[in-house]
Amino acid sequence: MEKNKSYTYHSASYAEARFDFEDRAKSYSFNGPVDDPEVRRRRRVAGYNKYAVEAKLKSSFRSSFKWIKSKLN
Repeated sequence: MEKNKSYTYHSASYAEARFDFEDRAKSYSFNGPVDDPEVRRRRRVAGYNKYAVEAKLKSSFRSSFKWIKSKLN
């Protein structure tokens, strides 16, 4: 069996990977503190919408599964 050579070419030491992560963290703050109430409201509403979509998907999956079970019985 042949060894996978791509791993050795793309692997980095822990120190190099950690250094890169710290540089990116210092360069910008992705979800940093926000004082604007409108931005906080938008994020909160987006979270609610995410949960609503998850609930719809779960419901759809359950009903599909029940339909398949009823057809097979």
